[in-house]
Amino acid sequence: MLRRQEFSDSLIERSLGRFGGWQMVTGREPRNEIEIRTATGALVSRARGAPLGAVEADVLTWLLAQWVQAGCAADGAVHTTLYQLTSALYGARRKGTEDRRAVANALLNLHMASITTSDYDTAGVEQAGRWVDVHLVKRIHYGEQLQALQDNRQVSAAELGALRGETLSIYIDDWLIARLQRKQLRAWLDWPVQRRLGAGIGKRLWLFLEPHPGFRPLRNRPSYEGALVTLTDEVYAELGANCRERRDNRKAIRRGIERIQQIDERYALLDFIAGLRVIRRCVGVGVRGPDSDESGP
Repeated sequence: MLRRQEFSDSLIERSLGRFGGWQMVTGREPRNEIEIRTATGALVSRARGAPLGAVEADVLTWLLAQWVQAGCAADGAVHTTLYQLTSALYGARRKGTEDRRAVANALLNLHMASITTSDYDTAGVEQAGRWVDVHLVKRIHYGEQLQALQDNRQVSAAELGALRGETLSIYIDDWLIARLQRKQLRAWLDWPVQRRLGAGIGKRLWLFLEPHPGFRPLRNRPSYEGALVTLTDEVYAELGANCRERRDNRKAIRRGIERIQQIDERYALLDFIAGLRVIRRCVGVGVRGPDSDESGP
């Protein structure tokens, strides 16, 4: 039977699901610096140098899946073409140049952005005082056509056609390589669902929930799992729902809930009951999911 890693084109390292540097709230201008701190002023996470949004998240999770599926190259290399990467994200659309430019810019942002996040030991327990600053993509090798797109120059149809054969070599960071070597720190995602979620708070909340460690099987419904997520001010900020009034934070999360339930049939319940209560079908029960032994009943 198929497991998700045999057909999914999307993978996230678990701590990046919670990472507060993703900017996916519709209507907000992307910022080059995002910083999340606790009420006492302690740093939680930070992104500097370039904005990280929905396209960057999609590009990164696609690259991580390709890296694992290709055998986890020790140097972190993923070899692809801009055409292949753009097609994976958007399929065949009339916005060819626009889509390729968005992907080219996302690659550059993943390289330029420096993120600060908590480091964890092998058991997944946070250790006080352990932080790491990384560039998620440490280097990119590319040709003239990609450079033209990044420079916002006009690119002819013939030049765009040449991108089908222009190989990109993208190298993910050593820290990320080390963490993805541990299978317990990988979270395989449903790529078609991820694509359909678009670019708003729904996708941000979904990327937070999918790898969340708090889910446990329900005793009276063994084909489902549930979690109660405490929505502190810190969590709201990590999700990007950091409005001045808490009730406005809840409105943003409710929009995300509605979007997830429209797109992902696994989620049977998302509601505010002493926190965010979530019930979803377990992986392998009629749906495809991370590290499942089966793809259906």
